[in-house]
This record gives sequence, C-alpha cells and structure tokens, in this order.
Amino acid sequence: MPRTGKAVRMRPGPGEEEVRAAERIDDPRAADAKVLEHLERLGCDPAEPREVRHFFYAEHRGDAETVADRLARDGWATRVDEWDEAWLVVAAHLHALTSGLVDRTRTQFELLAAQNRAHYDGWEADRAPG
Repeated sequence: MPRTGKAVRMRPGPGEEEVRAAERIDDPRAADAKVLEHLERLGCDPAEPREVRHFFYAEHRGDAETVADRLARDGWATRVDEWDEAWLVVAAHLHALTSGLVDRTRTQFELLAAQNRAHYDGWEADRAPG
C-alpha cells in the first residue's frame, strides 16, 4: 500500500473502537504531540511513570557506542544492536511524560545525535505504567 500521509482505518474487533493503523507526520514535534494525545485517549495518566524508549541510528559502531555511553552516564539503560547496515541504540528510562519533558528530551537527543554522527529517530512509551 503506498504511503499517502493519511491515516488508514482498520475494522475494529468485538468491543474495540475504530483505530488508526498508521499515520505519517513529517514534523517530529507534531508527531510527539500526537503520541501524547494517543496515550491520553488510551486512558494513560501522563503523571504515572512508564518505560520510554528512544532510538538512535549511526553508520559506525563507535559512534553508536559513544551515544550509548553518554546516555548510560545520565542514567539510561542502553543497548547497541546491529541493524541492517547501521547500528541501533535503544535507550530506556522510567519517567512520567509531559509535553515539556518530551520537547526538552527531543532537543537534547537531536543535539547528542548530531555531535556523534548519529540520527535520533524518536521514541515510544509503554501503555501501562512501569
């Protein structure tokens, strides 16, 4: 199915509401806001700490390890995995989600990635509190 930039509707199962399968949003900060809205619609209390995972990609393993080491020094649980022809850094931390924190974290992580020849690719959060 070609990407059109619009949400795709899925048929709901018994007792489920209609949900969007995918929605492409080009502006990362708008995408962050959309994720927070989606979590809220699911009944998630943003004040309750939950595991949040952030993703970075680097062409070279050394750059990925530098990103992971920096995040680990700041208290993040990190791992570095080979991913296709790049290196993936996954950084996990337990915290509450607020739009201010999400915005500050994106700014910090985009800078960290730029300083280490990496790309910050966003985040995901557990639906249930940690």
